[in-house]
Amino acid sequence: MSESPAESTLTPPHGDERRMPFLEHLAELRDRIRNAVIAIFLAAIGCYLTRGILFQLLARPLLKAFRIAKEKGVAGQLIFTSPVEAFLVLLKTALVSAIFVASPVLFYQLWAFISPGLYSHEKRWALPFVFVSVLLFVGGGLFCYYFVLPPGYEFFLTAATDASVQLMKDIGSDIQIQDAVQIRPLISMDEYFGLTLMLLLVFGVVFELPLVLSVLAMLGIVSAKALWKFNRYAILIFAIAGAVLTPGDLVIGQLAMAGSLTVLYNLSIVIAWLVERKRSAVDAGSDDPASSTESPPDASAS
Repeated sequence: MSESPAESTLTPPHGDERRMPFLEHLAELRDRIRNAVIAIFLAAIGCYLTRGILFQLLARPLLKAFRIAKEKGVAGQLIFTSPVEAFLVLLKTALVSAIFVASPVLFYQLWAFISPGLYSHEKRWALPFVFVSVLLFVGGGLFCYYFVLPPGYEFFLTAATDASVQLMKDIGSDIQIQDAVQIRPLISMDEYFGLTLMLLLVFGVVFELPLVLSVLAMLGIVSAKALWKFNRYAILIFAIAGAVLTPGDLVIGQLAMAGSLTVLYNLSIVIAWLVERKRSAVDAGSDDPASSTESPPDASAS
């Protein structure tokens, strides 16, 4: 039977029907990435103009550790060993700070990209999604800044000064030998700020775990029951991730990351369960044509 002209205009060829949505998604992804890059670039300009303030804020954990080391008789110093190192450190600080400043725009672009795969009533959660995303991301960075970096640097610098004091005791009263073996913390700007900025970003990202799992539950990809069954393996993975994602030998940072990930994962299970209950109620209501006009997610957007 030949296809009518009306049906042929409404139904595209099979090849185009499968290809066009994918190309549209690529174009949408390109636009979202472009907008995110522009936001980071503009924020980086503002952050670089205030680079002095940012430098002082990020240097505080190390300066506090230096102060503690000085009380034990060993003076620390922040140095740079390359003519361009100081400039590159300030530039890197501005770029990482720009990611935090531009995070509302970044998370909105992410929501705009995934929202076509949600129910119509879930698409209205754009503002809560952006707010919670920024809160978790910035909160992870602040958690690292106040509870991970200070004790971490204090621990390692104190360990070095303790070793220096022990050497002095073993040697005795020979001043020249003491000066030769005394351990002095001379820390490179690039090493310190590189480690600090990386930790801030890593903790900011891992604190997004509850939101990521909640969105996956909304999309029907994961369930609270499956997350709960995977709990024991997740703890092991978090311990490994803490050791891998935390640069260097910052044991306190590794433990803090593994512990926070475990807490956030179990919080995600509760959130996923609540999302499933809400989604089940909507699905049950949509089975009754007289009581619901809810439309399912756009299949072509997945």
